[in-house]
Amino acid sequence: MLDCDALVATSTFYADYMSGYLNVPREKIHVVKLGLNLEGHGVDEISRNSERLTIGYLARICPEKGLHILLDAFAKIRKEHTDLNVCLKAAGYLGARDEAYLAELQEKARGLGLEEDFEYIGEVSRDEKINFLQSLDVFSVPTPYKEPKGLFLLEAMANRVPVIQPEHGSFPEILKATGGGIYTEPGNSDALADALVELLRDPERCRKIGEKGARGVLEHYTSEHMAAASETLYQSFIEL
Repeated sequence: MLDCDALVATSTFYADYMSGYLNVPREKIHVVKLGLNLEGHGVDEISRNSERLTIGYLARICPEKGLHILLDAFAKIRKEHTDLNVCLKAAGYLGARDEAYLAELQEKARGLGLEEDFEYIGEVSRDEKINFLQSLDVFSVPTPYKEPKGLFLLEAMANRVPVIQPEHGSFPEILKATGGGIYTEPGNSDALADALVELLRDPERCRKIGEKGARGVLEHYTSEHMAAASETLYQSFIEL
């Protein structure tokens, strides 16, 4: 039994999901989109490393976020597209539970001869995170589960980085609203590799998608938008 007048979700996907999971009428769950504080994030043209392309990942280091899927895709790229000078860099919180997971990925990279091309740079501060994102050419966090939020997408897109995400969870609605990336089949590292190569070989398309993403975040996903939408929602109940 619902003991409150309303619930708030940060995506339509999660509102729909939780309505069924909690057996709550859908009209009682209101969507207030995620908002990003854009201070410090790149809003102007960003100069990236032209000598080596970089695929980036920024999220918690754990199986749920899909770094292993991205590593498999990267390995396929390095094997089948030897002319592409590309590396994979990951950043994000690593808990004690997942240290063995990361060690397994690093050992796998060594076994494939990619130990110099796959780098975990650790947990990053806000400024370090922005600098990291601005060094990337493409971005992906290929979660095998249906992510209800996806703040890392907004952070990447705010810095003009095109994103490649599985077509599930909150990702489709974020990318539809912003135009800042493309979809791939969930859990399919081969499809992810193909999508990454498609963008890496087309810097002009990357630039255009990056610009769309930055505009989309500015138009739909700022902290100011989130605060205003929250205030409007709360005020509607105060006035009842």
